[in-house]
Amino acid sequence: MFLTHVNNAATLVAAFFLSLPLAAAPRAYITNQLGDSVSVIDTVSNTVIETIEVPGKPAGIAVAPDGSRVYVTTPKSGEVAVIDTVSNKLIAQVPVSAGALGITTDRAGKTIFIADWYKNIVSVVDAESLEVKKTIPVGQSPSGLAVSPDNRWLYVANRLDNSVSQIDLETLRIRNTTKVGEHPFGLTIDSRGEKIYVANVESDDVTVLSRDHLKRIGTVKVKMLPYAASLAQNDSLLFVTNQDDGTVSVIDTETLQEKAVISVGDKPEGIDTLPGGRFVYVANWFDDNVSVIDALSLEVIDTIETGGGSRAFGQFIVGD
Repeated sequence: MFLTHVNNAATLVAAFFLSLPLAAAPRAYITNQLGDSVSVIDTVSNTVIETIEVPGKPAGIAVAPDGSRVYVTTPKSGEVAVIDTVSNKLIAQVPVSAGALGITTDRAGKTIFIADWYKNIVSVVDAESLEVKKTIPVGQSPSGLAVSPDNRWLYVANRLDNSVSQIDLETLRIRNTTKVGEHPFGLTIDSRGEKIYVANVESDDVTVLSRDHLKRIGTVKVKMLPYAASLAQNDSLLFVTNQDDGTVSVIDTETLQEKAVISVGDKPEGIDTLPGGRFVYVANWFDDNVSVIDALSLEVIDTIETGGGSRAFGQFIVGD
């Protein structure tokens, strides 16, 4: 029965992508913190096709806008590892700091932003030279980062300050800082750049902010220790990993109501959505695997074994 279910799930995903214009199939790059590696998943077959050794306890991850590189924070070594996605080889290790965790890029692919958990700064790294150009003071223990679609704003979740900062990318200065729930960690932005969704670990809820002046426009209760979030189905649904509940909450972004709770693996953390908005991938830290959710049926349709301590905190899908 299980084998039939897996085969049907793989067929469903494959059929979806075969219906799209010809292009390279998207891949998911999953950081395995306890395994010192990154698993590369072919999202058509839902199988691991490469395992890349990445020393330093890889945790956070970001993808260059053109898909040519993947950037991985390695907190133990205080570096950012750079992976070439054509060869799937580790091509550089850039010293930053021991507090490096959250990471993202600007929309042009020219700049990498790294949140320093210990120094309470965001490092601004030139993507070509891989040199730190500037550091921006933010709140205590910055974690999740996200850049607006228009490349104007960088949003930073400051965990111990219970706040989110909005940084102007033209001046690299903070424009606004707003209080949210307790211990915000992951955040995401809708495709129009109008709403920011913040997962608050200790208050078990999601704060919804508007772009203008970071005004709080809603709070949605979820399950225990919400960690990260990703949008699907044309931004109509928000999927939130609940770390201590082993579930993903599904929020209707129009009504701001929790409409479903989906059981996944143990300690789900990183989450990202494939192009097209239908399939959502969830890294399960304690189960060393990835759950695949169909955003239409709101069911887990596949489980992929990866490596020790799969976290994948950030954006990890490569490909259109």
